[in-house]
Amino acid sequence: MESKSESKSPESDARTVFSALPEGAIVDILKLTTPRDACRLSAVASVFLSAAESDSLWESFLPPDYLEIVSRSSESSSRRDFSTKKELFFSLCDSPLLIDGGRRSFWLEKQSGKKCYMLAARELTITWGDTPEYWTWTSIPESRFSEVAFLNEVCWFEVKGKIDTDMLSLRTKYAAYLVFNRRDSYGFENVEVKSSVGIIGGETTENIIYLDKDTSEEDTEDELGYELVSTENVRSWINDTLTQLYSSQEPDKELLGFEEVRTWMNKNIFQLHSSHEPQEPAVSTQSDGPYPNMRKDAWVEIELGEFFNEGGENEELEIAIKQFDGHWKQGLIIEGIEIRPKND
Repeated sequence: MESKSESKSPESDARTVFSALPEGAIVDILKLTTPRDACRLSAVASVFLSAAESDSLWESFLPPDYLEIVSRSSESSSRRDFSTKKELFFSLCDSPLLIDGGRRSFWLEKQSGKKCYMLAARELTITWGDTPEYWTWTSIPESRFSEVAFLNEVCWFEVKGKIDTDMLSLRTKYAAYLVFNRRDSYGFENVEVKSSVGIIGGETTENIIYLDKDTSEEDTEDELGYELVSTENVRSWINDTLTQLYSSQEPDKELLGFEEVRTWMNKNIFQLHSSHEPQEPAVSTQSDGPYPNMRKDAWVEIELGEFFNEGGENEELEIAIKQFDGHWKQGLIIEGIEIRPKND
């Protein structure tokens, strides 16, 4: 009797091939993947388990200049000394490292190992930032940095940050974010703020962002669909219409009395409401505009723009936010500007 040969699945064949390879070869193969993929493979196939713990593998996922970056930290040695490169990698992902005198924060994106930074408020150029009347520097427990900038009140709001492109990962698309909070803020509600990201002396992309919403506008329609008119609009309309009424008086006749004025107003009051009948919906900055989002660390952030770091010659990247239309603004707490990879 002819025996039937057992059929093997492609997965079984792959395991057989990999199990025949020396561990060093498997490590070299895993180096072509990402940290996330290496962890996934080791979780589903035991043939990858030993290789996925290799110092050689995890050092390849660390930035080439990681030793130099870590040496710039003043934190205790216990934060920097690890028995394996895998432990070091995940520590740099989960616990940002303060460097450069505490004026920058550095960490790695866990899925790719790409470099991320936050420039502390003290590392930024803030117009009038050293004038206590306009800005106050204070410490709060929610911040990773020793100081944050609190906006007392300014008309000219301008914040800039700079970073060398050779500090970033090569061939990576980055996005910059303003990380901040609000405390009794005003003057930013639905106000256009200009942001820009680009190489100094080179190409710059500009965007319009919003740092706060005017939530009162979300409740400005009554149940019939009529927009409620503000007090200022009512006063303005009454002044205009009364001026029109009295200017129409003939010189040789007495001015109308109170009852006549009331009667005239009642007859013409529909003009006020008819000018606020529902119209075709316009584009709403409340829902469509680029507004801030909450972060897991209880701060909020707003994207300022993108930048692709091709590599090559070192250049200086500048990130800027400005709003100076003449009205006063207050109540922002700036922690810093974050630069991290953007995954579409």
